[in-house]
Amino acid sequence: MRDLIDWINVERLSVLVAALALLGILYSWRSAQAAKASADAARSQAASAREQVDLGRQQIDLLLRQMEQTDKAQRATRQAQEESLQPTVVVDIAPAPNDRSVMMLVIENIGPSIARNVRINVSPPPVRAAGNPNAKAIHEWAVFNRAIKTMPPRHRMEFFFDIGFQRFANGVNNAFTFTVNADGPFGPVPELIYDVDLEVMRDTWVGQATLGKVIQQMEKGNRAVDGLTAAVRHLDPEVRRSKRAAMEEAEKEFELE
Repeated sequence: MRDLIDWINVERLSVLVAALALLGILYSWRSAQAAKASADAARSQAASAREQVDLGRQQIDLLLRQMEQTDKAQRATRQAQEESLQPTVVVDIAPAPNDRSVMMLVIENIGPSIARNVRINVSPPPVRAAGNPNAKAIHEWAVFNRAIKTMPPRHRMEFFFDIGFQRFANGVNNAFTFTVNADGPFGPVPELIYDVDLEVMRDTWVGQATLGKVIQQMEKGNRAVDGLTAAVRHLDPEVRRSKRAAMEEAEKEFELE
């Protein structure tokens, strides 16, 4: 022990302290490198975790968009199915099928289901060019002031509207807007609006051969035939008297000879 104490002097002690300090520095450096490596690894793991979180968020957003698109497609399909089953009430003004000189107001349910509580409004109020001026105005008809309780599929209603050639000759208003509201099997049906402009038929109506005109011509021909028949019947006794007189005169001449 005494030898060890005698061996240690200031110089040797300084060297020993320096060596120990160097070992401490080396240990600290290695610890720092290990800590840095651990920090880098933790930083990399955190970045990977963020990437995974972002990827998961993107997948969730994609899944939500897919669900939203699927929901929209289902709603559109359901709406299309409901609309295909809804009643469709149309309103139009057209020539009568048996006499094209007559204009008819036509209301028809062309849909596949029953229309209920059908309400029809017209603007502006139509004015009839022909007929009795004291008759009820068109806009006062019950069909425009009371709801039609039920209209089964293909149910058609026709109302006399006017005479074509008189309507276009009198210069009355020929543009109307019909608004139709009704209830179907799934509740209220979307409002339908029909813009009817009769002016497009003005040129086609002029000189149009109609059943009414044909009947008028036939009646005129029948009256002419009746007059000719009456004239023949009136002349027939005169003809017979002339023949009888001629025969009697011939007989007298024969007797004289």
